[in-house]
Amino acid sequence: MSKKRKRISRRRLAGQRVLAHVSTFHLSTGQHKPVTAARRYIAEAGLSSPAIINVRRNEHTTDRFFWGEKGLFSAQYAEENHFLFPSLRAIVDAIGEELIFEGLELTADDWEEIEEYEYAFV
Repeated sequence: MSKKRKRISRRRLAGQRVLAHVSTFHLSTGQHKPVTAARRYIAEAGLSSPAIINVRRNEHTTDRFFWGEKGLFSAQYAEENHFLFPSLRAIVDAIGEELIFEGLELTADDWEEIEEYEYAFV
């Protein structure tokens, strides 16, 4: 019997579309934990936000991080809450909500939830 696919939320799909416009960096952990390797890479390379950092833990596992204005977050959190980050909001404004979210069919409830957090852009 085939496994049922997990449904990804529309909000997360919207975030994935926004993060597709952010520069991505790849590295391996070496002797450090993934988050430590990501922080060291950010400091050594002098990365400015926003950025996606893919840290390869081993041959099977890769951890994804989002480097934002307020620190390092999991990429999944950034996808689900992309509207909380001013730099991602600037990307949406530059490209246009109509183009980025085209075909997603975000409902009124989705927009209300996003607009609840508008204070984050102040």
